[in-house]
Amino acid sequence: MNEAIVANIAKYAKMLFEKKYIESGYIAVKEADGICITTATADFDDIKAEDVVFVNDKNIESYEGNFRAAAVILFCAVRQDKNSNAAAIVDSESILKYSEKHLPLQPILDDLAQVCGISIKCAAKNVAAEVVTSLSGLRNCCFLPDAGAVVTGRTLNEVFTATLVLDKACNAELLAEGKGGTQHLGKVQAMLERVVYQLKYSKKNQEQQKDAAEHIADKPAEGEAPAEGENAVVSAPEAKTEAKEERATAIVTDEEKEIAQAIKDAGMTMLEENLVQGTWGNIAVKLDEKYMLATPSGLDYVLLKPEQIAKVDMETLEWTGTDKATSEKGIHAVLLSDGKYGATIHSHPFYGCILAAMDRPLPVPDEYKDILGDEIPCAKAALPGTKGLIKNVGEAIGNAPACFLARHGVIARGKDLEDALNICRALEKACEAYLKA
Repeated sequence: MNEAIVANIAKYAKMLFEKKYIESGYIAVKEADGICITTATADFDDIKAEDVVFVNDKNIESYEGNFRAAAVILFCAVRQDKNSNAAAIVDSESILKYSEKHLPLQPILDDLAQVCGISIKCAAKNVAAEVVTSLSGLRNCCFLPDAGAVVTGRTLNEVFTATLVLDKACNAELLAEGKGGTQHLGKVQAMLERVVYQLKYSKKNQEQQKDAAEHIADKPAEGEAPAEGENAVVSAPEAKTEAKEERATAIVTDEEKEIAQAIKDAGMTMLEENLVQGTWGNIAVKLDEKYMLATPSGLDYVLLKPEQIAKVDMETLEWTGTDKATSEKGIHAVLLSDGKYGATIHSHPFYGCILAAMDRPLPVPDEYKDILGDEIPCAKAALPGTKGLIKNVGEAIGNAPACFLARHGVIARGKDLEDALNICRALEKACEAYLKA
């Protein structure tokens, strides 16, 4: 068994287990003509080499019971899409509860359409043929009746992020049932979100993940297939390095370096506190009356380097730096043009996104009014990164410290980064209190 593959499975098994996304499911990655899959007795908190076995169409008949059924499903799931290199059967409490409905899940948030599919179907039966059918057509997730969900991706990192987004969406549907329910994206918008994500943001993040792999993986022996995901060795890194070096960093002065590092740290904090997932969300800090520093578009916060932060003219939105500034720079610029604010954070928090999916303002619970005011408004829906969304946010936010972006996420503003982070935290707690009241 390839040690790098086992290590990669162990890494993401632990992450899925710690987030309570998997209890009795299975994790698999594509390898040669089959898959490497966790066994029925695997301890997801501490995967060892003996907890992973190789399965293909030649030896799969030798297995029995639930393991054989799961192996067949995941083997077919990764084979049905040439871009899928990893898959898992996940069974978080909310995913499992929603799978008991035997119903599809519509894209109530744009991140669900982007990462999981234009809708999440429920297989008619828990068999490979039905799962493959349910995964077809711009989808990489499907529900297993009464048994959780199958999630596929190009890497286990992508499987993890998709599971997180799917779990959030299931929770949103379940928690919003008693509050008037959620709204969802139209079919055309869902398809557009999915295609743009796959062609742009996801591709860029996958390249970044692979670039990072060059520094943590050993070159496989001659004739041996490279490991999946982050541990894979990437060919021709020199060409990518040369392309990146064509642009000089915009982070030059000591002040810019300090702010860029603070933005990087804030991004990590957002990840740790589940205020964002994957590469979503973005941050901007006012540098002076003309410029702001903003996170790049589609880059992982873990791998993001402070020198990659972009410098943006708040009036023209022209940017300089090694990487393109976030597509939401227009919203940040509009909000930072008010002299009272020095930092803005666009997040995708767990409970906040449920309110965004409900497409309605939040009547702030009393204990949070001192920091949030009486009501957090909701801006009308528009495609991310468009002038329409900038206009909608500007019209909706008023004097509030934050605003929901219908079926998208949350934008918050503060006098500095710490203040903006505290507003994000308070808003998330207020949304939870409202939904669970």
